[in-house]
Amino acid sequence: MSEQTREEFLRLTDEERELVQSELAALLPALSGERLSSYQSLADAVEKNSVPHQLMPLLEGLTKLALETGRARRLYRAEGERILTELFRKMPSGKELIKSLHEVNKALEVLEGQTLRSVRAAMRTLGHFTLTIETDNAVITLAIFPDAITVDSVSVGGEVGLG
Repeated sequence: MSEQTREEFLRLTDEERELVQSELAALLPALSGERLSSYQSLADAVEKNSVPHQLMPLLEGLTKLALETGRARRLYRAEGERILTELFRKMPSGKELIKSLHEVNKALEVLEGQTLRSVRAAMRTLGHFTLTIETDNAVITLAIFPDAITVDSVSVGGEVGLG
């Protein structure tokens, strides 16, 4: 089976399936028309424990909503929040976020063992912030968004690179 074929369907653990079914049960009565039909398709796929790639954006949105609003922690405690976070990490947006965090941590390695000269936070616009870390040998600026953190720029020994 090819890598792409394996990724066409997402299989959920029993715990993931139970939490997603609970979230869908809360959401479905509030929907109508095409949205209801789409989320009912997701509910059917979750029931069969085989979420196809085309329904992944709905599952990502449902999971993000539960996590970002604090609903997951409120209703399912820390363990439910952990389970839904792990589920999010399996999906395309989660994988992209993990990759971004890896790149940020890789860039921050140039600062290891150095003495900080300054650390500054700034706002470019609402929801877009920067964090600049400066040492004698390097300056790194991170861009911070509500759902991501990226390397904006890196300067080591006077050479600037953009992230």
